[in-house]
Amino acid sequence: MKNLIVSPRIYKDTNEVICTSYDVDILEMLNKLNILVKPFNILKKIDHNLLKNSDGLFLMGGGNINKVEKNKINKMRDDYEKKLFKYFVKHKKPIVGICRGFQNIVSFYGIKLVQVKGHVRTKHHLKINKSRFIKHKSLDVNSYHNYAVTNLPKNYSAISQLKDGTIEIAEHKTKKILCLMFHPERKMLSQKKILQSLKKFFQ
Repeated sequence: MKNLIVSPRIYKDTNEVICTSYDVDILEMLNKLNILVKPFNILKKIDHNLLKNSDGLFLMGGGNINKVEKNKINKMRDDYEKKLFKYFVKHKKPIVGICRGFQNIVSFYGIKLVQVKGHVRTKHHLKINKSRFIKHKSLDVNSYHNYAVTNLPKNYSAISQLKDGTIEIAEHKTKKILCLMFHPERKMLSQKKILQSLKKFFQ
């Protein structure tokens, strides 16, 4: 079983207490991947011993990054995820960014997001172009985002791009970093395929 750091949603409850949570779909996906979530406290300094003993990082979806929806909660999450991302890149451990996680990764490099329409509660058929990590020619995926990626940092490749120019899958050319604009934890036609790829990614 692999031990991973998985970035949670952050929110304030009715008493203004800062809380974190994971969607049930995410927990079910991690269970299928034989992954154990290592919990961490976002309000404290990063526990480097915890990260040292972790096998990889998931930057999950849910909401917008602070650059497009400015508030304290988004900034808190973005800043914490940036620290996690830098640590796992430095120590050459695998990273997956899902939807918001993908958006946050490119924003770390100064890439701006583009607002789009028609990408929420819909489906896309993706053609896969020379991926190191996804050994399928195509995927049928879901879509739940209002902001998209149309440009990538250098050293990243677009593995699947839609006709409107938005990038659905990207990966680092040399490092083990995979970015998905869809939600593999939610039901979709190619869920089994992408979960197989994710399981191999963390082996």
